[in-house]
Amino acid sequence: MTGRCLCGATTYVARGAPSAAHACHCTDCQRFIGSAFIGVNFDALEVDGPVRWFDSSDWGQRGSCGTCGSALFWRLKSGDGPKVVSIGSLDDASRIRPIDEHYFADNVPPAYDFTGDATRLSREETLAKFAGASE
Repeated sequence: MTGRCLCGATTYVARGAPSAAHACHCTDCQRFIGSAFIGVNFDALEVDGPVRWFDSSDWGQRGSCGTCGSALFWRLKSGDGPKVVSIGSLDDASRIRPIDEHYFADNVPPAYDFTGDATRLSREETLAKFAGASE
């Protein structure tokens, strides 16, 4: 699957079968993307163009276009594990399955109205899930 930033300076090819979508509601994601970061995991990512990586937590990094600033990626600092792309940056998101997990679900602003029966992990549960992946 392919994707790009708003200005087109940064493009990517995502390899492997996409995972179901997931939504992160942590404060960092809300500030990074202006809402929940709704992403999808891929096995590999080939990026062309300027990407600015930012260490946003003890274990994670966020990637944005170095030209226009579009929020594009999230990854573990270790480099292990899936590469996460913002669904909004995909050229065609029609193959992406609905959200299957919400992270930091106890931090969802009251104005958001996410429906469905996707798993909702609290802050504590989210941190426990990713703590093992970062070690």
